[in-house]
Amino acid sequence: MNLKRIIAGPILSFVFLIIFVYMISGVKWFFDSSVRIESGDELLASISTSFYTASIVSVPIQDNFQPVFEVAPMSQINANAAISVECNLKGANKIIFEKDSDTQLPIASLTKLMTAIVVLENYDLSDIVVVSEAANLQDSMKQDVNLGDSMSVESFLEIMLVGSSNKSAYALAEKMNKAVFVGAMNKKAKDLGLQKTFFVDPTGLSPENVSTAKDLAKLAEYILKNYLKIAEISKLKEVNIPGFGKVINTDQLLGEIPEVICSKTGFTEAANGCLLLVVNNSKNNNYLINVILGSDNRFAEMRKLIETCK
Repeated sequence: MNLKRIIAGPILSFVFLIIFVYMISGVKWFFDSSVRIESGDELLASISTSFYTASIVSVPIQDNFQPVFEVAPMSQINANAAISVECNLKGANKIIFEKDSDTQLPIASLTKLMTAIVVLENYDLSDIVVVSEAANLQDSMKQDVNLGDSMSVESFLEIMLVGSSNKSAYALAEKMNKAVFVGAMNKKAKDLGLQKTFFVDPTGLSPENVSTAKDLAKLAEYILKNYLKIAEISKLKEVNIPGFGKVINTDQLLGEIPEVICSKTGFTEAANGCLLLVVNNSKNNNYLINVILGSDNRFAEMRKLIETCK
């Protein structure tokens, strides 16, 4: 009997030792698994955060243009470049949409916005201008002036902005001297900080008249702040010029899109379709400055841009 007890004691102790070791191993496995699970959750969170971050379009800050998330997929806008900027004319600007807005491109008759600025800075609106032979050689629009036509600076300005007359733009530049006038256009661009904007003529017929969507948005803001007359003329669906007749605006969206503040069309083979349109943004009590460059269908794409961003 005593022999049995002597043998059973060590056996039981060994069994208890095995059970104890097994329990310790189980606890260790449990904690190791928890660590692995936690690490897996952190990895998943990291992947999710990376995916979210990658889905945000980062818009570079330039001057007072603040970045926001892109609200319209770029695939919806086929133009070479575009921008939509929310602007309150007090320096608080936000880019709502952009596509290659810093890309330098030909701008066609959007040039005439700068031409108008130089005219208003240097001429008396009542001064008389005559269409010269050189001016008359410029590409003609549907409703246009002709050789020898004599009118006030204001009349030529209206025909240029509403009817996009190349002859009128050239005649206005000749009043000062074309080369000097173009020099004044480039100086103004430099003064305004439009670093990628350059002009070689006052009409926009040359493909060397270049700018960016972002620069043009800044130019539009400057016009709204300082030369509201340009905006007021440019948004007229038609204008009746004494001694000349009625001129219809080249912007087909006037009358269709409400609360237009400023408008200018442009088209050449090199530039393709261009359009600048500023609309009142009553939702936020500010403006939306919209620019389309290099488009096969500038009016449809501008319509889409405004509908998406407004």
